[in-house]
Amino acid sequence: MIYRVREVFHPELLTDLLRARGLITEETQTRFLEPDFTRDSHDPFLLPDMEKAVERIKHALVRGEKIAVWSDYDCDGIPGGVMLVEFLRSIGLEVRHYIPHRHAEGYGLNENGLAQLAREGISLVITVDLGISDVEPVLFAKEKNIEIIITDHHLVSGSLPEAYAIINPKRPDSTYPFDSLCGAGVAWKLVQGMLRGERFGIAEGQEKWLLDLVGLATLSDMVPLVGENRMLAHYGLLVMKRGRRPGIAALMSLLRIRASTLTEDDIGFMIAPRINAASRMDAPETAAHLLATKDAEEARELAQTLQRLNDKRKGAVATTVKEVNKRLLSGAIESPIIIMGNPRWRPGVLGLVANSLVAVHRKPVFLWGREGGTMVRGSCRSDGSLNVVALMSAARDVFDDFGGHYASGGFSVSQERVHELSGRLQSAYEEMRTSPTPLPDTIVERELPLHEITHAHRIVKQLAPFGQGNPKPLFLFPRVSIAGARTFGKAKDHLALTLSADTDQVSGIAFFSTPNSFTKPARVGERFDVVGHIETDWRGGVRVRVVDLL
Repeated sequence: MIYRVREVFHPELLTDLLRARGLITEETQTRFLEPDFTRDSHDPFLLPDMEKAVERIKHALVRGEKIAVWSDYDCDGIPGGVMLVEFLRSIGLEVRHYIPHRHAEGYGLNENGLAQLAREGISLVITVDLGISDVEPVLFAKEKNIEIIITDHHLVSGSLPEAYAIINPKRPDSTYPFDSLCGAGVAWKLVQGMLRGERFGIAEGQEKWLLDLVGLATLSDMVPLVGENRMLAHYGLLVMKRGRRPGIAALMSLLRIRASTLTEDDIGFMIAPRINAASRMDAPETAAHLLATKDAEEARELAQTLQRLNDKRKGAVATTVKEVNKRLLSGAIESPIIIMGNPRWRPGVLGLVANSLVAVHRKPVFLWGREGGTMVRGSCRSDGSLNVVALMSAARDVFDDFGGHYASGGFSVSQERVHELSGRLQSAYEEMRTSPTPLPDTIVERELPLHEITHAHRIVKQLAPFGQGNPKPLFLFPRVSIAGARTFGKAKDHLALTLSADTDQVSGIAFFSTPNSFTKPARVGERFDVVGHIETDWRGGVRVRVVDLL
């Protein structure tokens, strides 16, 4: 890894960090530091088909139709689906929440599920976080006299489905000024559209209590945390801290997360994985029930169930890692890239498996399993030596679909062509290795003496929540000694350090790391330049999230 300290910076840290994010004027800096619900919410009717969708839902209300919300099974679709169902029921509609089974049905709309809804007398389906590519299922729904309103945020590729309405800020004809909403964020705009001209007995501003679910999804779905997303994440965290939703409160209590110090890291590393574990382990409804329940005792029981499912998910990851390592040991040929699959493997856990393998083997990893019929789906991770999306692009014709970014991605392959995958990727890798792409530098904001960390922490917190589009500032702490080091966790796969400089001591932490995970091994008594982020620990204090030791 190549680290480069920014050479031009303002002596005042807050101003410096804002300017590094392209926020130069006082107005843009103020808008960033002080998200405002009214100012930062764009007009929902700038989204395509919003007016049609609103009128169709009002028509369903007048006629007493039974409708369904069909949401994705991840930590964007489930909170978004629960949010929309809660709102629609509050205005008097009879609503069924349908979540497809990750392994039996796969992603998106499907004919079996739509046929079931038709048998139940449902005449309108509203999607959350899916549908933009479901051309055939939408035609099937028409045959069953079901009209479809699609709310989605994924890229449009090919022809649009013949749905009644398609609300998606990424539509080519969209005039909406912000195209990076998550799926739940798009569904939220539908709620705002419904309430624009009529309140349905809902007090002004009461709908803001739904932002805990929108914020949860926004912080979980890796969308840029700028503009409207930053506002939704900000207010979502505020609502979650109030503890009004029993399910989220129960999960936070179980995980020993203090509401007053709740951060985006708590969402990303603690809460979201447990929501996602439900579908990975065949029980997406459990997560939906947790988020929807109004009963505190039921919430506690559901939180315990999610914790058990997450433990089971960890077991599935560990078993798959063990199987991959066994197959690697038995292989006669040493390969610079790991490409492996098994129809029995759960695609939903393979990204986590790949992360573990990359950490140990220091190679790019591509893994596949089977999900929802005959389609093979997989995940890939880079060791930092190459762009996995560029690699897949070089072998693009073997894939049905692929996407991601430099370090990680996902793909799908037909069962008939999965045998070609290894050879095609190996060939593409060899071609890329002969003309390597230079690795991007990792930008360090500035050097920071360890004794300034408490003051810097107060400044850094003003820029939260962090995520894509607003990364955590990275600092270099010069000439720091390691006064203590220990591994912790059930598998002893996390590292806690005591960092010392002169008379100052600060705790450091590196998850899924050992003393040998850095450029220089972490040895007690030795001195290093420490690269890391400043963050809040579980007690509300300050610590360093260690990225590297130089």
